[in-house]
Amino acid sequence: MKKETLTQIILTAEDGKYLYDGNTYGKTVVLPVNADTTLWQEIEEKDLPKEEKDA
Repeated sequence: MKKETLTQIILTAEDGKYLYDGNTYGKTVVLPVNADTTLWQEIEEKDLPKEEKDA
């Protein structure tokens, strides 16, 4: 059996907000440890595109 330990970064948006990187929206995002977290910005839930609200 092979055992691995993975390190991840978990970003969680504040209440009423979503995370957005230019392509993807989410309340919580799991990234590899070497990811550039500066690409993710919080936006207000009211600013989500209609198609994201309906998803």
